[in-house]
Amino acid sequence: MTDKKKEFWNGSAPESCDVCGKDFKEVFIDGKTAGGPWGLMCRDCHHALGIGLGVGRGQKYDLKTREKLEG
Repeated sequence: MTDKKKEFWNGSAPESCDVCGKDFKEVFIDGKTAGGPWGLMCRDCHHALGIGLGVGRGQKYDLKTREKLEG
């Protein structure tokens, strides 16, 4: 069995969504939008404008610990 190394957001935790400007609550997503650019998004904006999670799509992080949760 292989232990998967935890990954973390490098740098300080971001404060607000690049799209709507609302403060992040529990998680934030560093993701690509359907229009092409990447941004830091809340769940709602990622659901509306993001193209999913995974390599080349986006990653979801815990706001408090900055640990990568998905993607």
